Amino acid sequence: MKLVEKEFNLIEILAKTNYQIVICKNQNLENPIAFGSGFFINYKENLFFITADHNIHIEDHKINERTGIDNHVAILNNISDKNTLSTLMTPIGGFYYMEKIDFFNPNKKAELFDVAISLINRNEIIAPFVTDEQIQDSEGNIFVKKNEEKFEFLDEHIVEPNTNDFYFIKGKIRPQFKGVMLHRENTHKEGIQFIEKYGDYILLKTKEVISDYEDWAGLSGSPVLNQKGECIGVLCSIIENSQSIWVKPFEKIKPLLDVIILQEQLDK
Repeated sequence: MKLVEKEFNLIEILAKTNYQIVICKNQNLENPIAFGSGFFINYKENLFFITADHNIHIEDHKINERTGIDNHVAILNNISDKNTLSTLMTPIGGFYYMEKIDFFNPNKKAELFDVAISLINRNEIIAPFVTDEQIQDSEGNIFVKKNEEKFEFLDEHIVEPNTNDFYFIKGKIRPQFKGVMLHRENTHKEGIQFIEKYGDYILLKTKEVISDYEDWAGLSGSPVLNQKGECIGVLCSIIENSQSIWVKPFEKIKPLLDVIILQEQLDK
């Protein structure tokens, strides 16, 4: 197979690296209780799916304590059958999730790490993940067509944040069922700036005050990209009536990926 190099537009990268997930109580993936986002990364020749832990362990993050309740997660393939009004979803399991323990203060309550990671077996992915929309500019130039295959990040696409770049997030918000049909709104967040590293997070600043939390509902777990399409981390939370959004940086995630790889090797 001939390898073809292509320079991708930022809009195309944003649209093709964000995957929408459905969270359900039962394994049959009926009656979703929440929606979120996530992305794939090929790290050291291992494929991982990464999302925000609070998407999966909703009850845990309400009380900041592990309850032992694991909800079921599936990624929307964006392949639908109009005759049966059904859409294809790929279940994702085996998530690793973590807690941060202060060994110097053993009486302090463990802090939940708001990232969940699944090591993916490519052979178990039976259908492609594709785009569900056509994106074009005001002059009619098409950046993305419907049913184009999505992307995964590589090691080289992971970078540290800095004050010289601007950051972007694209995904789906305000998910709701109208009858049996799932409706979502497209959103594109741009012009986001890096402020500082704060503890285990990156603090970013939006262009405008976040006046409505629902304008971000469904974006948790999204990759946060710079203008070159490089990823700095995972969107974890926003603060309503502020300009603050919190991102888990890859410098905190990479050690976990290495531990998972080692654990899988030991298990074999």
